[in-house]
Amino acid sequence: MMTREEERAEFWLLTKAILQDSSIDAEEARVIKRWLEEHQQGDEFAMAIARLDAFMADGYIDPRESRTIADSLGRLLAQMRQRA
Repeated sequence: MMTREEERAEFWLLTKAILQDSSIDAEEARVIKRWLEEHQQGDEFAMAIARLDAFMADGYIDPRESRTIADSLGRLLAQMRQRA
């Protein structure tokens, strides 16, 4: 079992890899959502998961949604660092 610090490091690496091309497609959004669901304690990622569900409802991530997800991931990473 991973510590919270190891989980944060894993999420940071996952997010960095996904954001490397500055866009997020539907498959990458599914990967992020799955990671959040698997590592959620309580409802800490509930809002991010709900937003990803909404964006993925049509099976396509458009450029505006991609930017919004990228911005949200940046904020989530900052929040996770503050909790460290």
